[in-house]
Amino acid sequence: FLQSGSSFFNEFTAQIEAAKRSISIQTYKLDDEITGQKIAEALIRAVKRGVDVDLVVDGFGSIELNSEFENYLKDNGIQFRFFSKISLFKNLRIGRRLHHKIAVFDQQTAMVGGINLATKYEGTDSQKPWLDFGVLIEGSICKQFEKICFLIEEKAFVGMPKQSPDVATNFSATNINIRQNDWLRKRSQILRSYLMAVQNSEKSIILFASYFLPGYRLRKALENAAKRGVKIKVVLSGISDIPFFHNASKYLYKWLQKNNIKVYEWTPTVLHAKLAVIDGEWMTIGSFNLNHLSAYASIELNVDILSKPFVHEVTTKLKQLIEQGCEEIKYDPNTSWFIRMKQLSAYYSGRVLMNWITFFPNIRNYYSKMVD
Repeated sequence: FLQSGSSFFNEFTAQIEAAKRSISIQTYKLDDEITGQKIAEALIRAVKRGVDVDLVVDGFGSIELNSEFENYLKDNGIQFRFFSKISLFKNLRIGRRLHHKIAVFDQQTAMVGGINLATKYEGTDSQKPWLDFGVLIEGSICKQFEKICFLIEEKAFVGMPKQSPDVATNFSATNINIRQNDWLRKRSQILRSYLMAVQNSEKSIILFASYFLPGYRLRKALENAAKRGVKIKVVLSGISDIPFFHNASKYLYKWLQKNNIKVYEWTPTVLHAKLAVIDGEWMTIGSFNLNHLSAYASIELNVDILSKPFVHEVTTKLKQLIEQGCEEIKYDPNTSWFIRMKQLSAYYSGRVLMNWITFFPNIRNYYSKMVD
């Protein structure tokens, strides 16, 4: 289990340095600042050792990437590509995004989670890192991660089969399962996993959720779990990089507390995590946000882990973070009508905006060339 900050990026760099044959990295955001430069130098050293390096970044998430930095990567032998690079005037493609945060090394080790390759996630001497998480996985399952990366790199999407109806319960012998969400390719495995896990919960649920705007089915599942006596804690960001969506999430605080769901805000930094721990035995972690964009627009990847010792360790860590860095929020019934209307407006405007982004822009080109 990994947490954002220098320890995560030290491990990331160490894995690059140890790679002998291949490295596949896919991320929503790569910066050309301190962290991006450090990773670039490590990847270039790997290329010089004869390692095959593939790097795919999202065209919108990494839209600010300097063209000189892009050319620097390519000139030094890195196979660098944008996923669906944005062109606001010719080809408006802002709905479908590659939201993966995954790196595979020699098909033997993988790092998966919600952490982008950017300085704000590593932190500096003067700025604490955004809070996010990942996992380091070793073993044969990493070949499946490599295959997923290959499908993105080679645009091999047409004809992707539907998932079986029991995607959230067919745990493998290793108790780790890869879950994907790609609605246009008929994959909703992550959303199904969340729903089934909440519906089957018996004791406790802990959610660390950035950009929290869950749909009706998940809200209903949480309501029913609370009625069964399941103790639920939802941890959201007290400091948001998108204030509009922060206000939209605040609109749900009354509903959460009405259903005996405890609400916490992480206050030291921005919370960017996407993580659920249920009954101290099962967890899911990855790139999937509990909102419409992740459910229906973006290409997402999570891992589900069924391992009581490991999940117990993660649960202990999360409880420590809640105690040390979170403030429990109590809904104030005396909240002014102006603030309440502001939150209400943000909530419904946010849902309408996410619907528009998902289904309207460039819908005809979704099945055409996906990687520029």
